[in-house]
Amino acid sequence: MEYRSVPHGREQLSIIGLGLGIVKPNHDPQGLLNHALECGINFFDLCCAYEDVYAAVRPTLSRQRNKVYTQMHLGAVYKHGEYEFSRNLTTVRDTFYRKLELCSLGYTDFLMLHCIDEVDDLERVLNKGIYQLALDCKAQGIAHHLGFSTHNPAIAKRLLTLGGFDLFMFSLNAAFDFKADGELALGGSGERAALYQQAVALGVAISVMKPFAGGQLLNAALSPLGVALSVPQCLQYCLDRPAVVSCLTGADSPEQLDVSMRYFTAAAQRDYAAALETVTQVHDLKRCLYCNHCAPCPKQLNVGLINKYYDLSRLGDALAREHYRNLSRHASDCNDCGHCDRRCPFHTPQQARMHEIATYFGF
Repeated sequence: MEYRSVPHGREQLSIIGLGLGIVKPNHDPQGLLNHALECGINFFDLCCAYEDVYAAVRPTLSRQRNKVYTQMHLGAVYKHGEYEFSRNLTTVRDTFYRKLELCSLGYTDFLMLHCIDEVDDLERVLNKGIYQLALDCKAQGIAHHLGFSTHNPAIAKRLLTLGGFDLFMFSLNAAFDFKADGELALGGSGERAALYQQAVALGVAISVMKPFAGGQLLNAALSPLGVALSVPQCLQYCLDRPAVVSCLTGADSPEQLDVSMRYFTAAAQRDYAAALETVTQVHDLKRCLYCNHCAPCPKQLNVGLINKYYDLSRLGDALAREHYRNLSRHASDCNDCGHCDRRCPFHTPQQARMHEIATYFGF
């Protein structure tokens, strides 16, 4: 493992971190964390998809507290044990304290203002108590550093200008940085490159989310670049960006985590330049990255999984249709409220996608 320093801190973070967003309680989260630690990973994003995961990782986190660094998020909450997004101050505060207790952490190393992608939402966070909650947590020692997560470089730039943040989590990969007009992601390539340089100048670190674009960069049929990149290529691209200290990869098993760890044994496969030189244009993504930032759906649809099973089925996965069938809510249950379209950070026309998926599966 290799480690990089947080400029405004003493932390040495593993260049590959682990996000728990796809881990279910029955995936043996404790075993996964133990394996990650054996691999040298010491940086964990604790924005879990299921609340029960916190208690499951408690033995490992509490036993290894002096050896691990955590990101926790103000705004990631839970209803019936599943991830939701909230700006209700009481809910956000109570959920954060409950997560600390469930994990027996005592504090988090990085406390993140969660998923701010729009100016109106930024104003709510800054002026309706959540930002002040973060400041209070740092003053009390419950958070050692403040940070934020966003997909929008304009929002990141404003928060960096505000000051007081030592790290931010940003969606970064070769496809998102490729397009000059920002068609594939928020912000064009020039704006995103300027953001990375601004972070360097201010001594603010970046932790990367979406290094594989939800796995789509690994598949030529799905990739907006039209070519498949390898896992080492995707990781190397991100780690070459200014201010980046760690790529937070998702995994739900030791075997899946080992795919990312091959970065260290496949140095010859890291070079992405030749592959990107063949790309003359990008294809409009118009697909879901399965991040579930649109949650909660008013009709209780798991929009990320619905999209994932649709994409897998079209690629020939024979089991995907049955996985889709076993969901409690299907695309046909969509009531066209438009909530997911408004919340999607990647401009995916989810409302139209639900009709397309319902037609494809027949329900």
